[in-house]
Amino acid sequence: MNKGDDTMKIKLLIVFLLMLPFIFNLTANSSYACSCVPLGVPEEELDKSNFVFSGKVIDIHDSNKDAFEQSSADLLEVRFEVSNTWKGVTETQVIVYSERDSASCGFEFNLNDEYLVYGNEHDGQIMVNLCSRTTLFADASTDLAALGDGEKPTESISSEALDTHETSMGLPLTIFTVVALIIISGGYWIVLKKSRE
Repeated sequence: MNKGDDTMKIKLLIVFLLMLPFIFNLTANSSYACSCVPLGVPEEELDKSNFVFSGKVIDIHDSNKDAFEQSSADLLEVRFEVSNTWKGVTETQVIVYSERDSASCGFEFNLNDEYLVYGNEHDGQIMVNLCSRTTLFADASTDLAALGDGEKPTESISSEALDTHETSMGLPLTIFTVVALIIISGGYWIVLKKSRE
């Protein structure tokens, strides 16, 4: 075998390795629809929930918006201006988290809409999902009649104090870039080594 054949094989190997992440990304992923148990009456769901409040969505942040690969289970950060509280919330603003898509039981909030929110704590965060009694405030008359008058939040919180997100290009894209650079550097080193022999 001559030197040119070895160099060609190495180049083809590098091209294949660079295409490998794209090949895996195109393979079919299994997806499962969200399945919920029947909801209880408002009083039962109040007891089961760590947080129950009403408020207006003032910001929705998607930290994976620019990521190379996204999942329906990615968490969205939803900031509320709290109007009334029945349990667990005393602040004027609060952040809740929900999966990006209803396929992963995420509750799809809309900016500037008002909601009655039932949430539970998970790893120090308020999590809200499709399987709770969370609903548009305009559709919550049954719940509001059962829950009675809520209380106004007592702790004033500024938006800056709640900021938790940071700008980044997304972990998957970062990992892909690092792996690609390692593969290219390794291939270049092999070609350089072979050409010196």
